[in-house]
Amino acid sequence: MTPGAVGLLRLFLWVLPFVLGFVAGRAWGRARVVVGLLLAALVLGALIKPLPLGWVLAGLGFALGVPLGRR
Repeated sequence: MTPGAVGLLRLFLWVLPFVLGFVAGRAWGRARVVVGLLLAALVLGALIKPLPLGWVLAGLGFALGVPLGRR
């Protein structure tokens, strides 16, 4: 595997927990969807080295995705 491919794979693994957390936040109100997406984000976050980075990205994505008010 080339260094560029490894870099893209690592970038994808860093972004995926954030995106799953964000989508879970946007799905606020649908409990099973939120739990499933957050569980997937936390499991994928555990694959990222250093360990707390993936969980922080998942939590940050969830916090940014939760709607604060109705429009």
